[in-house]
Amino acid sequence: MLEHFCDDDLQINPGSVLRTLVYRARNALEKGGLECASNIIIAKSGGYSWNNEIECTTDTEEFEGLIKEAGTDDPEDEKKLELLLSAAELYKGDFLPASTGDLWVMPLVRWYRTLYIECVHVALKLLDKYKRSAEAEGLCAKALAIDPFDEKLIEHHLRALIKQEKSDEALNFYKKMESMFYDVLGVNFSDGLRSLYSIIQHPDTKFEMTLDMLMEEWHADAYFPGAYYCDASLFKTLYHIEIRSLPRSGRTAFLVRFDTKHDPKAKDGGIMKQLGLAIPKCLRMGDLFTRSSPSQYMLMLYSLTHEDCQMLINRILQTVDSKHLSNLIGTEYKHINQIEVDEG
Repeated sequence: MLEHFCDDDLQINPGSVLRTLVYRARNALEKGGLECASNIIIAKSGGYSWNNEIECTTDTEEFEGLIKEAGTDDPEDEKKLELLLSAAELYKGDFLPASTGDLWVMPLVRWYRTLYIECVHVALKLLDKYKRSAEAEGLCAKALAIDPFDEKLIEHHLRALIKQEKSDEALNFYKKMESMFYDVLGVNFSDGLRSLYSIIQHPDTKFEMTLDMLMEEWHADAYFPGAYYCDASLFKTLYHIEIRSLPRSGRTAFLVRFDTKHDPKAKDGGIMKQLGLAIPKCLRMGDLFTRSSPSQYMLMLYSLTHEDCQMLINRILQTVDSKHLSNLIGTEYKHINQIEVDEG
């Protein structure tokens, strides 16, 4: 174990390092108000050990003990849940956060963090079983501060908000996390998470409502200023509808791409953020747009000529150009009727 404290420095005397560390540990324990501090760590067999004759408990032992007890076959689900919640409450963050760079600390940091996240996953399933959504929301919020990219936690958090009828909060949280996945990891949400998007928008499907009642409710939500933003899967569905209906409807529609994948700064999300602000400002009510990948936006524009479409693209670029970024953006547009479709 001594080599873990010496950073592979051959000039350091491990025994001297250990004596210094023990001296500092005893002083820290005394300053912490322990009267028996000098007897807690004792010299033994040419080294040092914890004095097991002094009764004490540590939060790490209690944490592991609660999880171990919850994992046995004995406790009923309610008892298991309380044990897991008690364990989760004990976890305050990474083990020895001031020493996370030390070789001997690193594996313990990973071990306790993994144990905590697994504990939370099981607890959340049981909270869902007993319909304790408010507690699930709080537990998710704490766990996501520790591991913000755990999709299971994100899904549980969204479901907890939906069940509490917090649709606005759920939608804002969904968009925030979706954007973070794009900007930091460069990946899309999984299909499981994307499937929650429609549930968030329409949490209560009331089949018993009359047609007039449904139309009145939907009509109230139908009109809002600006273009319509939707997730990539819904955008794809709407595109499929358009390529089937345009030949008969006689109207025009353009598919437009804005791409920043060749931008060396794209990973910091700067250009995509500016595009995300500029696009809805320049589009009209009824136009559609989505962020189809970490470095790409797709637009569907209606009732325009080629010249109008190019003018609108230029307007978006000019809006972004206030940040001197438009020269890093690639664009392309095409009339949907000109896109070859396999009808076979």
